[in-house]
Amino acid sequence: MTALKDSFTSTGEKLFWHQEAMQNLRNGKGQPIVSHIMPTDVCNAKCGFCSVGERPGDVMPFSWIKGYLDQLVPLGLKAVIISGGGNPILYKDKESGADFNDLVDHIHRLGLEIGLITNGMPLVWYGGTYAPDPNGDYNDEKSGNRMRYIPGRYSWKTVRPDTLDKLTWCRISMAGLDSNHKEQEVFVPDFDRSKTSLGFSWIMADLYEEPSHKHGWVSTPEDIRTEMDRSVVLATSRLPWIESKIREYVEKHDPSYVRLLCNCLQPDLIPERHAMLRAMGERIDPSRVFSQFKPPRQPRVCYKGYPHPVLNCDGWIYPCDSVVLNRTAGHQFNSDWRICRWDEVGEFYAQPVRPNVPNTICPGCVFSDQVDLIASVVNGAETPMPSGARPIHENFV
Repeated sequence: MTALKDSFTSTGEKLFWHQEAMQNLRNGKGQPIVSHIMPTDVCNAKCGFCSVGERPGDVMPFSWIKGYLDQLVPLGLKAVIISGGGNPILYKDKESGADFNDLVDHIHRLGLEIGLITNGMPLVWYGGTYAPDPNGDYNDEKSGNRMRYIPGRYSWKTVRPDTLDKLTWCRISMAGLDSNHKEQEVFVPDFDRSKTSLGFSWIMADLYEEPSHKHGWVSTPEDIRTEMDRSVVLATSRLPWIESKIREYVEKHDPSYVRLLCNCLQPDLIPERHAMLRAMGERIDPSRVFSQFKPPRQPRVCYKGYPHPVLNCDGWIYPCDSVVLNRTAGHQFNSDWRICRWDEVGEFYAQPVRPNVPNTICPGCVFSDQVDLIASVVNGAETPMPSGARPIHENFV
């Protein structure tokens, strides 16, 4: 049986199922397998563990996303992860009016698999609360007409049920359990499980409240800017309640997996807290709940942007979504880690492979084992043909 982390996360094992892309790397040619697309950094939450706390409020034009994919699909792209940044289901292009549904429709029409990472909380926006309509109706913003949902189906207010069916998987962060320490419920749409895998994640993080900071809760003591008017909520004090809530969601929603993580911005606490989370997973359901050990480590050299480029809402491509974990990044997708603009990605892949970033600026890397594996392939190492069962979601390397 394939380990949960190897099926549902990016450990590097899935690369062995993409021998053509690995051979191209050995030949000095990059090939995309999956791409993150972060369409907006607008968010409806203030999470203490957030590594992207400095957000300008960017929304990527839909035309940029289409142009980006037009360049990558002919090169072998197989899948897209829609993530953030912010909360991607809030995406709405101001120019064209395209929203999250349109984004998913377009990617699906291209024949690509689609993953979604979102926070699953009730969406509070412009003073209104987006909640599921028990009658199954919704307002079509484009026509203004009252429309009828598929009978018995419910979703986030802004997301059509037929959009859910185009997702290969959805990972819902249980951030609501920690949002402003108000312990909001995590809203889970009615997924057709024959089409879409459902997963949850929860990050164990201490909460430092600083009202003067625009993000409210901050990730670590180093992020606190003033000694005045702040409070601290330790994650260890909340574990019994969190365990009961995760057990409740597992029993109610029957997810394929629940991933537990430590706050990557507090590396000294990771070993001890990983042991706590691993024990919690064993108590809840070890067949579905696991703690992933991801301590940051400086890799030697990085080529990760070739099999897995990240398109951020600022229009730039980055080698990884964990570059924000580097302290010098300042909790944002900093310009030091840019590879190229979205409209230059075809040219990027046309050139011989080269390191994506200087090998001295990523001490916060949480994919270092995978990064080292890719680097060894670039340097000529053979990747063994995989044996055993195929991992679920093999294209999400």
